[in-house]
Amino acid sequence: MALLTIKSAQWDLVKLRGWTENWLQDQLLAVPGVAETEVTGGLKREIRVNLDQKALAKYNLTLAGVLKRLREENVEMFAGRVITGRKEFITRTVGEFTNLEEIRSVVLAKKGQAQVLVRDIAEVTDAHEEVRVITRLNGQPCVELSVLKQSDANTVEVAKAVKQRIKQLQPVLPKEVELGMIENQADYIESALAGVRSTDILAAVLVVIVTYFFFGTWWQVLVMLLALLVTLILNFGLMKLANFSLNIFSLGGLVIAIGVLFSNTVVVVENATRWRAVQRNLEEKECTIRATEEVGIAITAATLTFLALFLPFLLVPGLVSLLFKELILVIAGIFLLSLLVAVSVTPLLTAKLMPKTSSLRKELSRFERFFNRAPDNYGRGLRFLISKRWLVFFGFALVLIVSGFLFPRLGSEFLPLMDDGRIMIKVKLPTGVSVWETDKILNQLEEIIEGDKLVDIYFTLVGGKVWGLYTYEIANEGEIDIQLVPRNKRNISTKKYIEQLRPKVAKIQVPGGNAMVMQMKVKGIRKLGEADIEVKIRGQEIEQLFNLAKQTAEKVNDLPELTNVYVSLDMTKPEYQVRIDRTKAADLGISVEDASTFLKSLISGAVVTKFREGNEYYSLRVLIPETDIISREDVENLIVEAGRNGYIRLSDISRVVMATGPVEIIREDQVKQVLVRMDAAGVSIGQALKKLQTALAKIKIPPGYEITFGGQAQMMREMKNTILGILIFAFLFSFIVLAVQFNSFKLPGLILGSVPFCASGMAYLLLFTGLPLGAPVIIGILVVIAALANDGVLLLTFIGQLEQTKSFMPEEAAIKAGMLGLRPIVMTTVPVIIGFIPLLLNLGGGGEMLQPMAAAAIGGLVFEIVVALFLLPCLYVTFTKTRREVKNANSNS
Repeated sequence: MALLTIKSAQWDLVKLRGWTENWLQDQLLAVPGVAETEVTGGLKREIRVNLDQKALAKYNLTLAGVLKRLREENVEMFAGRVITGRKEFITRTVGEFTNLEEIRSVVLAKKGQAQVLVRDIAEVTDAHEEVRVITRLNGQPCVELSVLKQSDANTVEVAKAVKQRIKQLQPVLPKEVELGMIENQADYIESALAGVRSTDILAAVLVVIVTYFFFGTWWQVLVMLLALLVTLILNFGLMKLANFSLNIFSLGGLVIAIGVLFSNTVVVVENATRWRAVQRNLEEKECTIRATEEVGIAITAATLTFLALFLPFLLVPGLVSLLFKELILVIAGIFLLSLLVAVSVTPLLTAKLMPKTSSLRKELSRFERFFNRAPDNYGRGLRFLISKRWLVFFGFALVLIVSGFLFPRLGSEFLPLMDDGRIMIKVKLPTGVSVWETDKILNQLEEIIEGDKLVDIYFTLVGGKVWGLYTYEIANEGEIDIQLVPRNKRNISTKKYIEQLRPKVAKIQVPGGNAMVMQMKVKGIRKLGEADIEVKIRGQEIEQLFNLAKQTAEKVNDLPELTNVYVSLDMTKPEYQVRIDRTKAADLGISVEDASTFLKSLISGAVVTKFREGNEYYSLRVLIPETDIISREDVENLIVEAGRNGYIRLSDISRVVMATGPVEIIREDQVKQVLVRMDAAGVSIGQALKKLQTALAKIKIPPGYEITFGGQAQMMREMKNTILGILIFAFLFSFIVLAVQFNSFKLPGLILGSVPFCASGMAYLLLFTGLPLGAPVIIGILVVIAALANDGVLLLTFIGQLEQTKSFMPEEAAIKAGMLGLRPIVMTTVPVIIGFIPLLLNLGGGGEMLQPMAAAAIGGLVFEIVVALFLLPCLYVTFTKTRREVKNANSNS
């Protein structure tokens, strides 16, 4: 949730880590909502007893005896209670070590009158644990403190509480210590929310302006604004009851709803205005009531149709449904509220704010005059197109076919990355490389970004790997986490910066390893993996898996669309294997277990007891100094106890040979697997995956082995299944609602059959904006289907009424209905398009995840207007005439 750094120019790293663990960590753990903390880097204090093996042999001391004496001499024990008169005294043996000199003075053995002390066979030092992880901030050594929140806690609230606690601690912090925060998820969240929030406001302003152009009077716009305000207030109350938080998805739902929720209010206000203009003898109240009653059933049906399209999100399982659940529920809540407001609050406001008959404006605005002329011009055009409707069908079919060829070029991904400036340079060296060699490479990489004005801070982790919430010690790996300056202070995107950084990093020589530049992944979604694409090679034999992994990596390295390629399994891990000669060992009374335990105690060290200083305890470790064991010969020359036979060298009972072995064996569903990880370069993940699949098809897979894909590739496969299920249910539910409304199967079929032509607009705009297909696009698709269903219902209802009431022929009914529906169709669809534009442009930042949705919605809605006004009338006339011709033919026969 938050990463703190602790630096000091005066304190050493031992004291700095000790202060962090013993004081600062406790202060932050007390903050409400904090689950735990993790300290990384610095040097962890411990007391070391560095043995001299020759001295042990000289005084004929055993390692077990030394450990036993140190343990025995560091004891503090409750002895009991002594009652003296009216008082009770606690009796306690105070025998813990209080300083290093007491440890050095422990008597290990007696040789006559002489005593053998610890100082005679070892050097006792106040030192630190072996260095396994190194951390730096902007090139300076530091200690990192990770703060993790409770699972049910709000990230922003907990982060604010942590920052507030740090602010409260400032007066009591040591002057030598400097605290910094290298990552705070709340900052990213608040920045994204601020961007989407500004997008909401801009969308609302644009929609209001467009609405004013349509209506031409401020009183109508005021009714719209007040209705919007009431709806939003009620919606926030509903969100509070549902325990929803303000996040990108819930605010994204508001962006969608702002444009669409006007439709119900627009219909009521427009109809009331029309009634007032025609029925001037009626009072404003009566006009409003009758106008609302006239359109009440229609807007209710339209709202139910819209909700039916989004209902599948709550029924189809999958990560897509989980991610967009709040967005969908926010949209559903707003639409239900907008319907209630449209039939209750809006009529009230309209009646109160509508001017008297004498005050009604006589002159029409230029925009209104245009719309008064538009139906006639549109009617003439539609009449011509209906007469040449096969030409219309050919034109739309051509557009659809071309878009079908464009869709594969769009590329695909699961979720877009945020332009948050979070970049990682990941270094992976061959297994067995020491942490100091890894540090040399990372030092060179730090020089590349040092002084870059676009870089705010950078944090270096050497010898570690962050996985999930924790840092694991891996000597041959490291990373530099870069945070660019805020988006409004740089003229380059995160993606572009990575493209510029990669060639610079490529110049650094990484012997046998990789230095990879990538954007840091979205946190909280573990299935996304460590890379864009993970090739999972599964089977039983490790050697065969490794060979297949090497072949895969070779194929991938030849593809320019893929970069940052590395294999999870390294068969070159160097080992010193101590092979015991059981016969020789048995002759000397040494078992394999005895030899193994002895070696571990000497090399890794044995923590025999704890050294207390104040209220803190530190490990007391007995071992051979690392500087005395630096080669295979040093291991062979280790002195091993042989019981009554004294001491022997390890080489007397064993052979120490160099060998290699696997670092780790990964299993999934109990089956061994090796991962080959890679990132897309210059193309979308979907396009890179297609190239990869083509290349891997040339590899011969032995029986019993298989290749599957993980990372975003796996998520995209699951996403396709989820989206397919959502679309099937959406079409089914909307078809049922429309069939009930029309009491017909033909008309719903005509409306929903036109959806692919609207989808063509999505392809064109996505290609123009360079945005790939992804999970958010499904929301845009459903918005377009909902708009087409609403407009189709309006148009076909008008046609049916004209045919029934005025006995119009299908052609005349379609033309007249199109002229009547032109204004409401445009008035309800254009504001939705305008509302999505700020989200597409992402002017405030933070809306990258919803940009594909906005592009798909805008492109589809533009085509939806054309489909509703031109294709649907032609389809209706064609299918109606065909049906009548069939009926006439049957009656004549």
